[in-house]
Amino acid sequence: MKTGLKVLDAMSQNPVTISPTKTILECSRIMLKKNIGSILIVNGNNLQGILTEKDLVNFIAKGLNPKKVLVSKIMTKKIDTIEPEADLFEALTKMKTEKVRRLPVVYKNKLAGMLTLNDILKIQPALFEIIQERAKIESSIISPKPIEGECELCDNYGKIYEVDGQYLCEECRAEQE
Repeated sequence: MKTGLKVLDAMSQNPVTISPTKTILECSRIMLKKNIGSILIVNGNNLQGILTEKDLVNFIAKGLNPKKVLVSKIMTKKIDTIEPEADLFEALTKMKTEKVRRLPVVYKNKLAGMLTLNDILKIQPALFEIIQERAKIESSIISPKPIEGECELCDNYGKIYEVDGQYLCEECRAEQE
């Protein structure tokens, strides 16, 4: 499904970045000052990693010194990215599949921007509703919920499932597939 809107239309073109040689303390201060939930770690224009609030919580739980540990030691190095020409629906689907709230936008191996769920919500709020409705439909197809009633093939009473417009018991349903 295409929305006609591209990642380029919604992304932040100047994401906050930091060098991998900065400390966790320096990084945290920048995130606090800029009021952001993640920061991209770059070397020049090349994306090296991402540091999120979750990474910081894990770091604090270990009791390490934020003045001494470099951001490169705790950043997430396996980063899901997307291209600027990708459709917003593709981006949202990727976020859902990978369970992330932000995707760095990369073009020809160079950082071009950052796309967050909030960016998508600002430009296309109806997309969330479409995704939710599609998920409901897919889940009902994968595992339809039974109801109580009479099977239209064998007339047995019990749990029945809708299969191609017919209500069938488990046994008749299995024979149809």
